[in-house]
This record gives sequence, C-alpha cells and structure tokens, in this order.
Amino acid sequence: MIHFPVSDLHCDLLSYLATVPGASIHKTEDIGVALPYMLAGNVKHQVLAIYTPTQVGSASLFQRQLAAYQLLIDQKTFYPVTDYSTAQDIVTSRHIGVTLAIENASGLCEEEEDLTVAFKRLDGVLDSCEHLFYIGLTHHPENRFGGGNYSENVGLKEDGKRLLDYLSGRGIAVDLAHTSDRLAHDILNYLDAQSLQVPVIASHSNFRFLWDHVRNLPTELIKELIRRKGLIGMNFLRAYIHPSKPEQLLEHILWGLKPEFAADYLAFGADFFYRYAITRPDRIPLFFAEHENASKYPEILAELSGRGVDQAALAKLSYKNVLSYIKRNWRSATQ
Repeated sequence: MIHFPVSDLHCDLLSYLATVPGASIHKTEDIGVALPYMLAGNVKHQVLAIYTPTQVGSASLFQRQLAAYQLLIDQKTFYPVTDYSTAQDIVTSRHIGVTLAIENASGLCEEEEDLTVAFKRLDGVLDSCEHLFYIGLTHHPENRFGGGNYSENVGLKEDGKRLLDYLSGRGIAVDLAHTSDRLAHDILNYLDAQSLQVPVIASHSNFRFLWDHVRNLPTELIKELIRRKGLIGMNFLRAYIHPSKPEQLLEHILWGLKPEFAADYLAFGADFFYRYAITRPDRIPLFFAEHENASKYPEILAELSGRGVDQAALAKLSYKNVLSYIKRNWRSATQ
C-alpha cells in the first residue's frame, strides 16, 4: 500500500458537526471523513468547507460551522494550516492540518442584507482564522452573487464583482466547483478586465468529457485553470463519476495526470459529507465502496501505481501540487 501524506481540498465535516444531532468526529457510520478514516488514509491536510444553502438563516448556520471549526482546532489532533510554513508541516507532522474555506457565499450575507455585512463577516473570519483557502460564490441555485450549477444562463452579478474585488491580493482563491459555466467565464473575464490578483481553483470537480454532468468541468475551463496554475480536486461522489463504474474515478485521475494535461495541478477533493444528507433513490449509494471514505486514499494510489503512474506523479497528486499552489499564492499574499 502507498502511504503518501494526503491533502484533500473539500469536505463538509463542519456542516455535519454543526447540524446533525449527536454528531462526532469519531462516527465512521456517519461520514467518510471521520477521524479514524483520516488516520487510516494518512490524511495530513484537510480543507474544511463551510457549506450553507441559499435560504433564510444561512448566516446563522455559517456562524455555527465557524464555531465547530474553532472547537476542532482546539483539539490536539488538529492544527490550522494558514501559511506556507505550516503547510510544509503536513509532510512530517503526527497531527492533521486543517484550513477553512467557504463553499457558498450566501453564508456571508443573507439575500436581503446589505453587502457590507458580508465584508464585515469576512474580516472577522480572517481575524480569527488567519486564512481561507477559497470562497465559492454559489452552490447549485442562483444567489445574489451569480448563477450556480443548475442556473446555466445566470452569470456574474454586481455583488459577485464586489466580492471578487475584496478578494484581490489576499491569496484566497475563487472556487469554480459550483458555478454555472456562464458564471465561471464571467469570473475569469472580470478578473482579467480588472487586473485582480485572485487565484482560481475547482476544489471538487471532475472532467465533463469523461462524464457529462454540470458539476464537472468543461474542457475550456480545465484549460483555463491549468493556464492560471490553479488546482482541480477530484470528486469521489458517484453522481459525478459514473452511475455503475467505480473504476471511472481512476480514468478521471489518469487523464489529469497526463504530463501534457493537468499533472502539476491535480489534487484530491473527495467531497465527503453526512451519509444521510441526501436520500433520493437515484443518488444512493452516494459513493462507490471502493472510495467511500478517507481510508481509501492508499488503495487508490496503489491502483494508480498498478496502472503505470510513477511515484513522483502520485506524490504530486497526493500532496505536492497543493503545497506548490500554497507556496505560489499564500506566501505572496503576506509579503
């Protein structure tokens, strides 16, 4: 088995801890990123996304998840990764580094609140947590910032532009994982037109040319992410891989690892969340058994090795691409 340290770009552990009665970091029956799974999979860095739906009460839910993050890093098992120095520790640390992120900007500001409230809340988050890995403007539906995955004709709105202005120069990425295609293109065009310094990533998205789903990246956006030296986190959810072929996840990864494609920008973004959050029959099982929890990373790496991927490429996928990204973007934000 291959045991490189693993850095994963996305999970919904905080939402689980903040909303599910009796939730515990130790409950393997509830979530694929429970602590025993992370330890077994040699996870050394986990990005913890604050997820809130676009609805009344999103700001309150945001605060509850922020509190869950603070409780987590108060435990000896975890420590905050907020700069390149602490990021380097993931290679040797006995503990698990965590970095905060925001999956849907609706949690920063209710739809009817003044936008300045969002910036005050962000200032407060950065004062207490020092750094955010990324912010996604939307989730599946449309909100005040732009169009989500299922609102394909909705692009970047004025509030979205103001949020991008705020992010410029802070080393915080804008995440394209839950944008409509139009919003993604609008974001890229706005960043260029305004000469904004905002990294761009897709924290948990696969490749649409391998599985045609709106949550997966079209080829032109993949090329833009590579050109901008962003990151693409491979998503383990069955719906975004294939309805019946678990081996298709390897195909997504193998494509990304091609030297002429995204070998320097590919990472993991498994997207583990509460097992019972979705009950629709067509979505069950949420994950294939082969990659249903964080203990599976060594097995996935071993399978890739068996498919001819060399150790250097596996190390990049596992953690080195994330470290390189952090070195490029976080250090410059503090100079």
